[in-house]
Amino acid sequence: MTTPFTIADIERAHAAAGPEGVCGTMRLLRGLGVARYISHISDGHSEFFDGSGNVLRTEPLHPPYPVADTPDPDAAKLALGRHARGETDYFTFARQLTEAGVATWLMDPDAMTCTFCCRGGTPLFAEPL
Repeated sequence: MTTPFTIADIERAHAAAGPEGVCGTMRLLRGLGVARYISHISDGHSEFFDGSGNVLRTEPLHPPYPVADTPDPDAAKLALGRHARGETDYFTFARQLTEAGVATWLMDPDAMTCTFCCRGGTPLFAEPL
């Protein structure tokens, strides 16, 4: 079974969000049928799931960054704040998250949340979008 959306659809949603940023992207992805997605911070690949559990995987965006064994939610929140203020690019942000023990983030377009998780998927903290 395949998803009702393509990688090209996802790329267009990311490009079209405009001033709404992440919230706009989430609304567009929800409209495509994305129920949730998981980004693997270590190499930047993502898995996009539809409501039936079908998955579409993207290619890695960068060479692997090692994920720290001991999570540091405070350091991850500092990195998130810096990135939200435009002080870091995606690659710097990803490296800072992995250094803080963040392995994945889970985006939920319905709940409009982003949950940051350590290895094994254990949630460290969630942020509203």
